[in-house]
Amino acid sequence: MVKILVIDDEPIYHKLTQRALALPDYEFVFANNGLEGIQAAQTTQPDVIITDLKMPDIDGYEVVSTLRRDTNFAHIPIMILTANTELEDKLNAFEKGADDYISKPFNPEELQARVRVLVQRGDVAKTARTLISSTEEIENYTIAVHSLRGGIGSSSIAMNLALGLNALWERPTLLVDGVLNSGQIALFLNTSSKRTWADIHIPKDEAPDEIVLQSIINKHETGLHYIASPAFPADAEIVTPHAVQSVLSWATGQYDYTIIDAAHSFDPITLAMLDIADSILLVLSPEMAAIRAAAAALNTYKQLGYPSEKIRLVLNWTFKRRGLAHKQIEKALKRKISLIIPHAPDIFIGAINMGRPIATHQTEHPIGILFENTAYQLSKETHKNLPPLQPSDTWKRVSQRIESIHNKG
Repeated sequence: MVKILVIDDEPIYHKLTQRALALPDYEFVFANNGLEGIQAAQTTQPDVIITDLKMPDIDGYEVVSTLRRDTNFAHIPIMILTANTELEDKLNAFEKGADDYISKPFNPEELQARVRVLVQRGDVAKTARTLISSTEEIENYTIAVHSLRGGIGSSSIAMNLALGLNALWERPTLLVDGVLNSGQIALFLNTSSKRTWADIHIPKDEAPDEIVLQSIINKHETGLHYIASPAFPADAEIVTPHAVQSVLSWATGQYDYTIIDAAHSFDPITLAMLDIADSILLVLSPEMAAIRAAAAALNTYKQLGYPSEKIRLVLNWTFKRRGLAHKQIEKALKRKISLIIPHAPDIFIGAINMGRPIATHQTEHPIGILFENTAYQLSKETHKNLPPLQPSDTWKRVSQRIESIHNKG
């Protein structure tokens, strides 16, 4: 039985909503205002919440915000059903954490279809939380993508590698936006985030509760889990290194792979992320400023005691001509470059602007192939040495390429 909570100060819409959704497996709970709705949600634990915006005590925006701050409702689908039709109202509703928005008067068939999608989404979220809470022992592998120079593609690399690993092995994979002041991972994934780093508060002397830790995890349509950066820089100031360490330590027991898009610094939070990483991909571009920044990062890694094998250089060819040759760069840094990403601004910019990541929408493009192959190369040896019982399409493509190379050899 699916329980639906309808919050509206006009009783006629209680009846209209119930009549439109008159299915045998739907059970309804009604509330006449925002405060009553919040109380009803807490006592009845609905599967879907439908709320009006304009109500006499608190409006629908505050209802959504209040419920989203409660970890029990972090993943419960919420729909706004209102007479407001302005784009600003819709955007504000999504910003507060709503999943859908329909204007009154509504079409019954459309309401049925959208509620059905929300019910399915809620079921998927429940299943995911059950899986992530299982007692299965997981061998985690954490990769941090780092650079002291911004604007050279670190976030795109982190996102596409995470999507590649998730598609390759179809195992729990977490993408972490570590650029707390201005991270764009949610934008790159073309999704809105109900919860961010700013929603977790863990006192330094207290052991974190697992439900609290889970509460900031968002899920992408591909199945990839991710933690988004705060929407506003001021919110980033309340995130503590202790909270970050607590979340990442917990994640090592829940996810096969954790990919971190680290900030362009060595601040305490970034250090916490780099410390926990099994591998660091140091990103640079073929110009002097980026090479100097990479040299400074390598020197700092050495002072921090990171083993040399933990660091891999990634050269992103961000411009077409007159870049320094990779052999010159290797000589200057006294290290081999592990991965070279060719100059391809159109595909990267198009992927960001259209919200269509390369790893999921351009799998036949050379850059898409490069990310799939790199994801495989960075995978755990236990995965590479034991083919999956039910191989993914991504695994099949990569396996065929490897076999082709071996046959040519």
